[in-house]
Amino acid sequence: MKGRARAGGLRARLFALSLALGAGASAAGAQECRLALVLGFDVSASVDAREYRLMMGGTAAALRDPAVRAALFAGVPVALAAYVWAGRREQAVVADWVVIERDTQLAEFADRLEGYARPTGDPLGRWGGRTGVGAALAAGSRLLARAPVCDRQAIDLAGDGENNDGPDSLLLNGITVNALAVAGNMPLDEFGALDGVRLYYARRVIQGPGAFVIEAQGFGDFARAMRVKLLREVSPPLLGAL
Repeated sequence: MKGRARAGGLRARLFALSLALGAGASAAGAQECRLALVLGFDVSASVDAREYRLMMGGTAAALRDPAVRAALFAGVPVALAAYVWAGRREQAVVADWVVIERDTQLAEFADRLEGYARPTGDPLGRWGGRTGVGAALAAGSRLLARAPVCDRQAIDLAGDGENNDGPDSLLLNGITVNALAVAGNMPLDEFGALDGVRLYYARRVIQGPGAFVIEAQGFGDFARAMRVKLLREVSPPLLGAL
């Protein structure tokens, strides 16, 4: 009797352990993430109020696009966060990390971006409006340091001009940096005479496996360019490419 009781107790403990392990595996599976993507938006002095609305509203529209939604929800989830940046001491988090697993989460993220008021001050005083590209990359890397655990990490930096405050770039190990270059605000950048901002981002900013630049022809073209870039970033890789 005692032997059967001990055997029964052992079976009960093993059964409880199997349940705990199964719950742990389910929890671990729920945290799976294929990409941690942080969106960084230039709000320096070269971006006026109208252009700011086009940039943030255009990003929200791109996130709501059916093709982008389908790519985001294809397979293992994507984690998103966003921030704005200007000079080397001027960055602010717009939307903190969320693993996009439901339509409501994506809608809330898009609404947050579209409704975010442009910052006018920080603890050090009024935002000066200069352009600190290297500092913006550092801010993105700090956000990624506390991102959910994902297979890949990427910064998506959008801007319309070259650095003029602090370091003009930053080398980031294990992080892909893509860019959305807005043409039109640099000298000779109109009408394709000289792709100054696109070339600057291509030479000084993008880095990591498969890094690329997408160009918007002015802020009125921002929504289209962001849609193209998001599709390229968040679409799951083809099996043949693995």
